[in-house]
Amino acid sequence: MDTGIIEHRIKLLAGSTDSLISRLDTLSGRIDTARSNENQELTEYYERQFAEASVEFMNGVETILDEWYALKGIKRPPSDEEIIEPEILDEIHNTVVSIVQGLPLSAGAATKLLEENASLAPSQPEIIVDAEFALEEGTAPQASDAPKAPKASGGKVDVKG
Repeated sequence: MDTGIIEHRIKLLAGSTDSLISRLDTLSGRIDTARSNENQELTEYYERQFAEASVEFMNGVETILDEWYALKGIKRPPSDEEIIEPEILDEIHNTVVSIVQGLPLSAGAATKLLEENASLAPSQPEIIVDAEFALEEGTAPQASDAPKAPKASGGKVDVKG
């Protein structure tokens, strides 16, 4: 597949996902305000909106991951076998930032790890990817199901660089 098309899709997805981060932040503030005002109906309304935006955000993240694998020419493993090592997570982030900023892509150190893991026996995972990002399309994330990945400073992901 043409890498230019994949890069374009990643750029669009990153912008959409970045917008959802702002929307989730706004909804979080509205939920807090509704709770402090003891307005249960409004709290429930904003919580439903937050849940919908969260699913949309996670679907965006999942699609970015799918596109990243496609860009690398590697088949994405099933979610129950997928764990992202910090090096791979950094490379994914750097790749997305480079695409959004229009910078040239470099073959990161994690690519070698991916290629090595792709040759493992079928009984072993092809790649190690963080389960926090392993969300089957259309299902809500369960925080108790996934190990926590190390967070960047401030706990935010900057997809625009």
